[in-house]
Amino acid sequence: MWLGPLRPWVKAGLAPVRAMAAFARGGVLDIADDLSGRRPPLTPPRRLWSLVTTGANDFHTSGKDFRDLLVAYGLKPHHHVLDVGCGIGRLAVPLTGYLDAAARYEGFDIMPAAIRWCARVTAAHPNFRFQLADVHSDRYHPRGRFRAKDYRFPYESETFDFVALGSVFSHLLPDDLSNYLREIARVLRPGGRAVISCYLLNDRKRAAIAQGRAALSFGHAGPGFWAEFAELPEAAVAYEEDWMLALYAACGLQVVHNLEGVWAVQPVQGQDVIVSSKSEPPPVA
Repeated sequence: MWLGPLRPWVKAGLAPVRAMAAFARGGVLDIADDLSGRRPPLTPPRRLWSLVTTGANDFHTSGKDFRDLLVAYGLKPHHHVLDVGCGIGRLAVPLTGYLDAAARYEGFDIMPAAIRWCARVTAAHPNFRFQLADVHSDRYHPRGRFRAKDYRFPYESETFDFVALGSVFSHLLPDDLSNYLREIARVLRPGGRAVISCYLLNDRKRAAIAQGRAALSFGHAGPGFWAEFAELPEAAVAYEEDWMLALYAACGLQVVHNLEGVWAVQPVQGQDVIVSSKSEPPPVA
């Protein structure tokens, strides 16, 4: 009990130690996998996993789960796919075994180390391409030259059948998120779909948070958003569900499914998922 007032400082002091331990453990496991032949092709080293997930969240399992979600909502082997915030190829790698030669995959991310590693995917699968988005982020790319609210995706309009974002909106502030959603609508073909994970708040979820059931509390109010950490809002951001759905409508995206994640009722960060479709143009009279 005597540590009470010092607990935050002790916890902060232990964070680098835990990170070093996780780094060392990951290196040992990588070596063991290499020696035993158990390391699947296109598996990034575990030291990179922390860029996009935790060491407990298996790279291949989580990637296949995301791929299967896209397939369940209409992804076809010949489709052209844009992966916004592609990270270290968590979705790209399982898609290499699903998309055919006529398909096109494009991914971009703001983390240089992630894009450098993804060059290995392109070397094995030339129709999978990646590029660095030089977008500023206090947490992920502090030297980025452009602001997310002004960033134009480097693709022509109506290019993609599917756009996927896994845990990107959960790190964007309102102006940034609004611009990204407009860009998603722009690059989607009419009838194309977007599958996006995020944190949405409503009365039911707030009741679960108040009961202590949620993985995150989002107790810090910002202008138009709620953050888990006041000192670094983009580490985890939530939005009012009604606001998000209205934004989708304003961008010409029809919500097909609004899937509730488990983050509000379990101590795991399973996000909500919005599946939307770009409106078809009206028929010519």
